[in-house]
Parts: sequence; structure tokens; C-alpha cells
Amino acid sequence: MITKIIDKILGGTVESTETKAPAQVTAAPTTQHIAAVTERVAGEKTATGEAKPAQRRTRSNTKRTEGEQGECRTRQNNGENRRSRAQRSENGEQGERKTRQNNGENRRPRNTRSENGEQGDRPQRPRQQRNGEGSQRNNDRPQRNTRPNNRNEEQVELIGKVKRGSNKGKLQIIPLGGLGEIGKNMTVFQYEDDIVVLDAGLAFPSEDMLGVDLVIPDISYLVENRDKVRAVCITHGHEDHIGSLAYLLKEINVPVYATNLVCGLIEGKLKEHRVSNKGLRVVQAGDEIEIGKFKIGFIQTNHSIPDACGMYFETPIGTIVHTGDFKIDQTPVDGKLIDIHKFAELGNKGVLALMSDSTNVEKPGFTGSESSVGPAIKQAVSEAQGRVILATFASNVSRIQQAIDAAVENKRKVVVMGRSMVNVSEIAEARGYLNVPKGTFIDVDEMKNYTDNQIMVLTTGSQGEPMAGLSRMAMNNHRTVEIAPNDTVIISATPIPGNEGAVGRTIDNLLRLGCNVVYGKDRGIHVSGHASQEELKTMLNLIRPEYFIPVHGEYRMLRKHGEVGVSMGVDPKKVLVGDNGQIFEFTKDGGRKGGRVQSGAVFVDGLGVGDVGNIVIRDRQQLAQEGMVIVVMAMDRASGTIVGGPDIVSRGFVYVRDAEELMDEAQNRVDAVIEKCELERIKDWTTIKTNVRDALGKYFYEKTRRRPMILPIIQDV
Repeated sequence: MITKIIDKILGGTVESTETKAPAQVTAAPTTQHIAAVTERVAGEKTATGEAKPAQRRTRSNTKRTEGEQGECRTRQNNGENRRSRAQRSENGEQGERKTRQNNGENRRPRNTRSENGEQGDRPQRPRQQRNGEGSQRNNDRPQRNTRPNNRNEEQVELIGKVKRGSNKGKLQIIPLGGLGEIGKNMTVFQYEDDIVVLDAGLAFPSEDMLGVDLVIPDISYLVENRDKVRAVCITHGHEDHIGSLAYLLKEINVPVYATNLVCGLIEGKLKEHRVSNKGLRVVQAGDEIEIGKFKIGFIQTNHSIPDACGMYFETPIGTIVHTGDFKIDQTPVDGKLIDIHKFAELGNKGVLALMSDSTNVEKPGFTGSESSVGPAIKQAVSEAQGRVILATFASNVSRIQQAIDAAVENKRKVVVMGRSMVNVSEIAEARGYLNVPKGTFIDVDEMKNYTDNQIMVLTTGSQGEPMAGLSRMAMNNHRTVEIAPNDTVIISATPIPGNEGAVGRTIDNLLRLGCNVVYGKDRGIHVSGHASQEELKTMLNLIRPEYFIPVHGEYRMLRKHGEVGVSMGVDPKKVLVGDNGQIFEFTKDGGRKGGRVQSGAVFVDGLGVGDVGNIVIRDRQQLAQEGMVIVVMAMDRASGTIVGGPDIVSRGFVYVRDAEELMDEAQNRVDAVIEKCELERIKDWTTIKTNVRDALGKYFYEKTRRRPMILPIIQDV
């Protein structure tokens, strides 16, 4: 029975010692598998045993599978099979029960919960994490009544549901994402009882967010005040500004205002999430709309995607200007110049507060024009002898246009690969943002009809994403493209902070395959879409705001941008640098930092949204870094005696064949704990598990300075 439990947990095939066959494990579980199993075991109740309990295995009748890093550990006790606890029962067969019949007769109902509700309790946390937290985990998500103490700040009450009429005469700006980070941009503008949401983006998980697919803002405040939300406005079509919109619209059904290309990109996302797109409203730069007591205007800007806009919000308190992601491009590829005149006009009328993009504030000078990339791409394509494979951001439509122009000039056909690249190209072409001569695009299957010097491949993977097209080509596991020595790969992007390692590995793998790789800033094949210092100063000069709120950047960027604002004449007391959840509050008497609302990161893992929290991530990290030890035993509830086991299974902790003494002593420690519990007549499963966990945790740390996750499991018989 114990071996069946172990088999069920670890996904292997461990035969009973009654057959005297060697123990076998078909495959070592991956970290994700172990994490999933751990969560299941920790959060659910284990099933009751089937059939009669198998005898405990000993070294004499159980062999270890060579190469396995974790295996079931047992030991001899004076050469006898240790069943003494079971033999203490009155009939000597306390653990026996009839095997369940296939016809359903005499089948025992599944026992899903023990008397004390602890048949499968939660795994141990490392001691340094448990201190001050308590052992009970009721919820992975942060509590909503206080703000976590991130920087030695006192905990403060978080503002949730706001009563109607309580914000009389108040204008509040509440960033839910995008401050102190790059990504998941979302800002709430609230005047009295009217709320308008600006952007709804996502962020991609960092390397320590094991198993997480996406990170989106916590929209608890909006959900609690859904009756006040009037609309969502979108600045541009990048994922960090539209990626969480579908999740928001599932909770709150409101109209969405965006420019033509952005609406096209949003439609695809809403369709994928099965959310209606009836609320989409197409606007264009220069339009003004009235929503509640807000008058909102869209201003043409330049960015690395067409149809990007800044916005202004006119309220009875004053006007707020939000630049969105921008740069000042004198020669944009699409010919649409930033509307400097509108920004200057707003500045002349008087602006209460400016919210400005801080991404490139640490870079002096000006950001290069997007049109400067075209000649560099054309030169690289003209010099290529074989195929050209160009990787860039799928959303950079202007870059795609320049790549197509280079292909046409060099008489090459273009093959588009990667789901996001295909989607954006189709939408942009259909809506008039891409000029593609007829016959330029061909399908993948048609590549064989052309020579290598007649082909250009546009693909994703410029950031080294493992499953993206370029990364798979570099690993030689792409289903249609195999890199050849005469190929030229152009990486028309720079690594996003944190992606440098992945991009470097992709370039290394491509070079090993013998192809020519064109990358790096010195080749002129990429420029940023964000304003550098001199452009940011220009915006401050145009607007001349009373208050200045740096946005869209990590905390050092916000602070630096605040310093730039002071150098341009903004009162230092009126530079408001905050973080997500901070309320910037304005009345006729002035502006200040107010209270806070619930904010943070919500993890999207598969189909689950928010069901994986910090505790689950911490458990996954512990499993990945320190491994897991499972202690399995069978207990007769009536007598409180252990009738099978305990057996110890290790995964990712130590290589058992080289640590026999360690595991033997661990077995002794567990036996001692069980015997003590029996002598003291302790039948409470929680107490037994806690004692086993503490004893093993202390012992393993003393001997290895490691803290594996220890999972005691008790089977009721």
C-alpha cells in the first residue's frame, strides 16, 4: 500500500515487495510536475488505501534503480521485516482488508477527510520564511486590508469600496501598474464618482516566477468600484498596455476607446478570450470625448508602433496630461509627426499635472529616428548571400515595413513566421498600416520554389523567448526552417533588461551553426521607441506643469526623471514620485499623496488567474532549489498505531546512493518520533506530521545546510 501511494505521488511504477521485484521509477519528475504534485498533496486530502497493506520493504528485497536521484529508503531491523507495530493489534491483521471487487461489491467509500481535517496538510516552509508568519496558510493572495511592508513602511489601511459622494471635489490618480517596473501599465483616473481607466497591460514573468505565463495588475479596486467605472482608454497597442484588457473586461463591461490599429489588435485578443468586442470605440488623434465629468483628448505621438497617442484629461480641478510611451521623431516612417503644437497649447492654457514616460531618462541626448533603421537593414540584406532571417518585435509595424521594403528592393519574397508576427502583419495590412506589394508575401510551403537568395523570413524571438521562432531555429528544432551556413540572421532589437542572457544564448547557438548574425547597437539596426533626456526636457518645457508625476519606469528611473523635472523648474515639493497603489489626490487647495488601494501582481498560470500566489511561487522555488523529501506511512486510526512504513522518498535533495548514512539516520529519526507519539498516545495527524517534519528539517539542516520541502503523508487504514 505504501508503495502504491509513493507510485501515485511520484508518477513512477513501484512494485510491491510481496512480489519481490525491484523498485522502479519510470521517470524523474520535472520541477513543474513536482510542484503540481506538491500543491495537490498539500491542498487536497489523500485517498484511502486500496487492498491490504503491503509489507515494509527492506534492503534485502528492494533494489535501487541506478541513476535515480531520489528513491524509496528502507532499512533492516535485525534482519526482520519491521511489522511490529501492526503485530500489536489484537488479531495481528489490523491492516488487512478485503480487496475491492470490480463489480463494486463491498467497495469502501473513499475517505476524503480525517477526523481532524488534516489528512493531507501543507508542506513545510523554510524556517526563515515561517518566522512571524504562522503555520496556517489560508490564502495565497495578499490581504486586502493592509499594504505589505515593502520598504520598512508602516502598514496602512487600504481603500476599497468608495461610497458615492464621499469624493466630492476630488480628482484622484491611482496607478495600479507601471510604477517601479516596466510593464503591466494601468492607471485609474477618478473624479468624484466617475472612473476612467488608462491602459490595461501585462508583464512577462521573471526567471524566479516558475511556471507563470503572464503577470497582470491586481484590479481589486476596480472590481469593488465597478459601478463607477465609465470607460477604458488605450494609448497604444503594445502588450504592456493592452495585454490584460480581456481579463479586465471579463469583470467589468465598459466601452474601450482606442485608435484604429489598436482596436484591431484588441479584437484578436478579445476573440481569443471569448470576450465580446461590441464595446470597442475607434478614435483618432485629435478627437475629444466626454465621459462623465472628464473631457478626454487624444494627441498624436511617435513610438515604435503606429497610432500611439498621449492623452489629456480635463476636469473641474484642472487638466492632467499623460504622454503615453513616446519619443520625438522628426522623420517617422509613417509620416505622422508628434503633435507638438497640441502639447504647447495645453501648456499655455495651464496644466495641473504632467505624467511622463521615464523609460529612457538615464540616456542623455535624443533617441534616433525610426527611419534611420531602414538603410541599415537594406545594407545587411543586400550583403546577404543566402536567406535573410530577420527577428524583431511583432508589434513594431514600422520596422516590419522597412524590412519588407528591403526585401522588395533586393527581389526577395517574404515569409512571416510566429503567431504574433502573423497576426500583427495581417491586421496592419488589412487596416492600411503596411504597404505590401502584391506577391511579396508567400506561404511557408512555397519557400522550396525559390533559391535561398530570394527569401526573407520575418520571425519572432528577438528577446530569446524559448518557444519563439528564432530560438527554435537556433536550437535546430524548428519544424520548417533549418539554419544553414550561408544564412544571415538580423536581430533588429535590443534585449529588454533581464533578457540579456537568453538573447546571448540564442546568438551563440546561431554562430555555432555557422551563419552570419547581425546584431548590436553599432550596426544601426535598432532604435528605441522611448524619449531620451533631451526629449523629456522638451516635453516638460512645452507643458510647464504645476505638478509632475514620473511614470512608466523602474523606481530609479522615476527618481531620475523627478530630478530632471526639478532642473526644468518644477517645485521639488510638487514632484510626486510614488509606486503602484499610491493615490495622488488633487483638490482646489493643491495636490498630495493620499492613501493607498490594493495593488500588486496577479499571476496567470495556464487557465488559472490569481490562483497561484506568492506562497505557491515560493514553494516552487524551494522545490527547484532544495528538493523534496516525502515520508509515507499507514496508520490504524482506531488504535493509533503505524501499520505500514514510514518510508522516505527523496527527490532533488541528495543523490541517495551517495548519502546512505544520511538517509539511514533520517529513517531512525522518523522511527523515534513515531515511537514517541505511540507511547504518548498521540493520534492527532497534524501533531504527528509536525513532529516528523520538525525532526527531519532540523536534522537535514544540521547535516547539509539545506532545507528541502518535507511532506509527511499518513494513509488511513
